[in-house]
Amino acid sequence: MATKKVKDTTGGELTTAPNEQWQKLFDKFKDIDTLDVTQWKAQHLLGYFCKKYYETYNVKYSFKFNSPFPMKSFEIFQVKKLSSMLTSNPSLLKEYIDWVYKTKVIQAKRRLTSISFMTVEGIVNEYKFNVLLAGKKNLSVDRTTDLPANYASIFKTAGLPVKTYGDLAFVSQMSDPSPEILLAFTQLEEAGFDKDILTRIV
Repeated sequence: MATKKVKDTTGGELTTAPNEQWQKLFDKFKDIDTLDVTQWKAQHLLGYFCKKYYETYNVKYSFKFNSPFPMKSFEIFQVKKLSSMLTSNPSLLKEYIDWVYKTKVIQAKRRLTSISFMTVEGIVNEYKFNVLLAGKKNLSVDRTTDLPANYASIFKTAGLPVKTYGDLAFVSQMSDPSPEILLAFTQLEEAGFDKDILTRIV
């Protein structure tokens, strides 16, 4: 005699994933422990981000679950956005995540709650021009490249129209710089600027 299937009216078992697709994504996070970084995809980088988040705050990252399909989620979108802003090389993206947690997250006065802090333009540019470019001789900036927002603001506060690396290179070569310019460059170095970049301006 066939057993009659009883409709579940309880809503099912409680879980951290809203559906099977999300659970499969979370299961993929474990791959970062065995899969070579060069083979990482967006979901692996997201898993690494979540791992660093837990190590930093001792709580799990809270997903927005804005879509029933995880590959269309806010978090995956941010990972892909970061790739378009910085590089598609997963090894370099992992290094960027490490750098952000080491230099930015630790300085934050409150616990950061959204992965979107990884794609803040000023932070991405700071890494791109002061860390990534400093270690990669085949990468370069030109005179029209905009300064990262945090660097440009130093000169804006000083009342100086320095917005691009070309502007910065020009000001740095002044034979008799004003006290305002000297102070701005001191603040620039304190903010982590690598002045060697100016020798590669083309």
